[in-house]
Amino acid sequence: MWKVLLLLPFLISTETTAQKITREDFMISSDPGVQIFIREISGRKRSRKPPILLVHGGGAGSLALYDLPVPGGSLAEDLAKHGLKVYIMDVRGWEKSTRPDYDTNKRYVINGSSAEASRDIDAAVNFIIERTGQRQVTLFGTATGGHWMGYYACIYPYKVNALIMLNSLYNVKAPWRFTERYRNPLDTSQFYYAATPPLRRADAATLLQLWNNSIPVADKTEWYDPAVAQAYVKTAVSFDEDSVLVVPGGYRAESFYTAQGKGLWHAKDITVPILVVRGALDTWSRPEDMKALEEKLVNAPKKQFLTLAEGTHILFLDRPEKGRAQLISAMLEFNQKRPKKRR
Repeated sequence: MWKVLLLLPFLISTETTAQKITREDFMISSDPGVQIFIREISGRKRSRKPPILLVHGGGAGSLALYDLPVPGGSLAEDLAKHGLKVYIMDVRGWEKSTRPDYDTNKRYVINGSSAEASRDIDAAVNFIIERTGQRQVTLFGTATGGHWMGYYACIYPYKVNALIMLNSLYNVKAPWRFTERYRNPLDTSQFYYAATPPLRRADAATLLQLWNNSIPVADKTEWYDPAVAQAYVKTAVSFDEDSVLVVPGGYRAESFYTAQGKGLWHAKDITVPILVVRGALDTWSRPEDMKALEEKLVNAPKKQFLTLAEGTHILFLDRPEKGRAQLISAMLEFNQKRPKKRR
């Protein structure tokens, strides 16, 4: 075997009106001393479509984003109901995965870099390929997760069936609402390491406010079910004894440089089918990111672009009519098995 697997004694079956959904949790090895959390979600219905791996971004981890125990709060379960074998994972430092003992006195160290995330994703992909017997995995990432997935797909295209990016920055210089926050005032081309904590911290109220900021009406519940919002913030902060979200903050430096056109990967190096989705109300990504990808994805065998008019940053937790249902439909349609290349 490629890795020694540590299986957690955890198996849950949940009855729905349509079918039984099964969840099984694993811890797998990545780098030495790093254990990565993975959850497998599947239903009785079986599709021939490739398995799909969902990866979080720089905020909340995979359980908070993709598998909340409330109706409308689990993108993973909704995909599994259509027959997909679905996996969610936490990159090191998020939720149940190992948080390395980063030296927080070294301000110029990128804690939770794309290189680290890529190695964790690779461990998860190898695990899924071995477990399912499939030769490739479809990858889905939101925000920084999409950035990580793009980086990974450039390195390991032969393991990737398709790539789906949601609300992600791309390597193009364009206005970005966070530029001034992260820019060094003494050298505006540089990230302001000295003023940016190496670990990101946020309480439940802050996380909910970030969601609310992109919703253009006073009654935010037009966009989300309050039960989903409550479950999201409660889960996101539940992995720290102080009830706050604490995650590696290096993604902010990488995002700053990406938004200045100094990113870590280039669209021309993507050689797998790619679906790029953006919520028009998203406050992280920019319309220029999608436009640049449309122009520069010259080697992708298939590419699609979708803008959801009422989509927010975490639209997969919004109500179905606000973009969630359309996202799920697009993901299911795009996840087609790639034909084997003839030698």
